Order: sequence, then structure tokens, then C-alpha cells
Amino acid sequence: MRNDSDQKRKRFFSLILGLCGVGVWLSGCANDPLTQQGRIADLQNDKNAVINERDALRNRYNDLENANRKVTLELAASQQKYQILQDEMLVLKKQLKDTAEQLTTITQEKAVATRRVEELSKLVERQEGVPIPSNTSLAANVETPVIPGTVVRQENGRIHIELPGDKLFEADGRNFSPQGMDLLRNVARSVSMQFPASSISIEGHASAFRQTSAQFRSPMDQSTGQATMVYEVLTRENLVPADQLSVTGCGTSRPLVSGGTEQGASRNYRVELVVQP
Repeated sequence: MRNDSDQKRKRFFSLILGLCGVGVWLSGCANDPLTQQGRIADLQNDKNAVINERDALRNRYNDLENANRKVTLELAASQQKYQILQDEMLVLKKQLKDTAEQLTTITQEKAVATRRVEELSKLVERQEGVPIPSNTSLAANVETPVIPGTVVRQENGRIHIELPGDKLFEADGRNFSPQGMDLLRNVARSVSMQFPASSISIEGHASAFRQTSAQFRSPMDQSTGQATMVYEVLTRENLVPADQLSVTGCGTSRPLVSGGTEQGASRNYRVELVVQP
């Protein structure tokens, strides 16, 4: 029994000594400089890896910002181009509408002129074949006046004095320009001196290739209104006696030249004083 107790005691002390040895070994490892340097190196490597990952994410973020800025600029440019195209389309639609309205007006005026020609043709047929001689002696007997600012021509025995509408009226077509008033007075004085007893027809003409002022319903309304304005000035200022005057609106039915150019459209837009010597 005693021997068993001694053996147990020895084994217990051996176990205690073994545990103390392990503790001493672990304590020594914890304080080993080489072990600490290894752990520091591992931590530094981990830190560098985190820094590298952070820089990579930052570069990726910058790339995405630049790409987003580029896409935003391209989108703004596309929207601007789209707006420009929209504006151009609206202008084209308006021009198409105006052209269609002018075509309708021209068609109506053509129909009126056609009926008038038919009526005149029937009237001529009822004259029982009696010829009506034309006045061919005007050019020989009457000198064509020269009036600055106007175009004067002889046609079918009459003298036509063209007053350009662009000079005669303001842009709205409802008022005389100061230059137009001076021109009209000079023309009236010249006509009164050279043809004191002649009949004078005041003819208003519009251009089919120039948009009618919004103040008028149609080219015919414009030409009649402007011819009436001239009549009112001539009579109000006693430039020409009222009994010598008559007023006619011709619309766009009597163009002098092709109105496809700005110069042609300007020539056709006029008021004529047609003098019957």
C-alpha cells in the first residue's frame, strides 16, 4: 500500500513539473523577438493589401465619375440637337401651311379671273363683229414722264407709274413710311402737271411670293386697302381731284415679273397710277 502511494505521489509531481515546463516554454515563445517581427511583418503585409485595395477602388470610382460626366455632356448635346430639330420642324410646318394658304388664294383668284375672261369673251362676241381700234398713237404723241423713285412704262395706250410697295409703306403695310409719303406727293404733282384732265386709276398689287401682312385677310384685301390709302392721301391733300380717280385692287393676279426671287417679289408688290391721256 505504501509503495502505491509513493508511486502516485511521484506521478503527480511529474505532472506538475511538466505543466510548469510547458508554461515556461510558451512564455519564452511570446517574448521571442523573431516571433514578434514575424507578426509585425504579417500585419504590415495586411495593411499594404488594404491600402492597395483602397487605391484600386478609388481609381475605379474616378473612372466611373469621368464616364458619367462624359455621358452627361453627350446627353445634353443630344437634347440640344433634338430641340433644334423640333424648332426647324415647326418652322417648316408653318411655311407649308402658309404656302398651302397662298396656293388656295391663288387658285381662287385664278377661278375669278377665268370667269371674268369668259364674261369678256362673251361680251366681245355680242359686239356683232364690230372691230374696236386700239390706241397706237400714244407713244408718238405723249412723252413718258421720268419720276425719280418710280418705274414708268407705256402699255395699251396708258401710262403706268409704279410706286414700290416696300418704299411706299411700313413693314406692317397699314401705314405710309415718311419716304413713301414724299414719293407719293412728288408723283402726284408730276401727274397733275403733265395730265391735268386725265382719268387716273389707282391699282393695288400684292406679290404671291410674299406673305400677306397679318393686318389683311388676303392679298386681294391688302391690294385694295393700300390703293384706297393712296386715294385718301391724294384727295385729302388736294393733290389730284377726286373725280379723276378710281380705285382697283388686283391682288396677285397681275405680276410684272417672276416672283421667285426677292427682287421679283419686290417689283410685283406695288401701287400703280394708271393714267389714261
